[in-house]
Amino acid sequence: MSDYLPLFSISVAHRYFTDGMWKGLSFVASPYAQKIIEASNIIVLPTQSGIGVYYDGGKVDVLTLYANDTNGILPFRFKVYAQNRAFENYTVPSMHGKKAVFCFDNTAMLSNPESEKVRLSQDDFVSEKDFRDIEALVVEGVLDAKERYVPPDFIVDISLKPSKDGKWDAQDYELKFNTRQSFWKYHLLGNMNKNSPFIVDLDNKVEFEFCGEEMLTGNRPSKVFRSKELIPVLENSDFRFQLREQGQGAGKVLIKRLPVASESGMGFDLINGKREIVSESFINF
Repeated sequence: MSDYLPLFSISVAHRYFTDGMWKGLSFVASPYAQKIIEASNIIVLPTQSGIGVYYDGGKVDVLTLYANDTNGILPFRFKVYAQNRAFENYTVPSMHGKKAVFCFDNTAMLSNPESEKVRLSQDDFVSEKDFRDIEALVVEGVLDAKERYVPPDFIVDISLKPSKDGKWDAQDYELKFNTRQSFWKYHLLGNMNKNSPFIVDLDNKVEFEFCGEEMLTGNRPSKVFRSKELIPVLENSDFRFQLREQGQGAGKVLIKRLPVASESGMGFDLINGKREIVSESFINF
């Protein structure tokens, strides 16, 4: 019985998540990659945030034969799909409405000095540079006609060469996605309109400003407070925003801990003449 040896792994990090790992990703091998996998008894195992690929030590000759058919390179292509479709709300750069797909490969072998893993994106974090035009991918046969309209969320191509001794050296690859930043906006409803409230950050990192009143659906007035700067949207934020009422000293505490922004409550505001993303929360007191 032969041993299974590591061939390569792909991990996907995302700053939105508390542990930094993007979970719930499905890696689908291309037909040719699947052919190699089945013929050589390769095992593809899901990991916390990606996949680990292992080859059968007794099938090295099969891998070599496939590599010989493709100019000495063993190609693996995976189309990746996120189970949680809300990821577009908290991921930058935005994929929404673009006629392009993120495409990554290991041809440049860009090393991250802080990690033993090889970075697949052109910059430290995935950026606009990693987009490729969908029509070009269809022409090249990377995507089929149906995927022109419903493409994968991103594509990863891993090309491998055997070492001089004919063995396959293991390599770990990684991708890092950044989280969106937005202005946080609080609507104060109900009795809030009878008070003189204000918002403070107990850690003195973020300032909020009063933006006047807005009339919500159903003729409900709200006092609006908005952060003066952009704040990262996170799965579990540790910001400590407190609602107080004007009074003696630091004022009376009305709400000890305001809820943090969620990716589900995003909209747009015109701020200083620019259309900016805002994360809205509604507080009824």
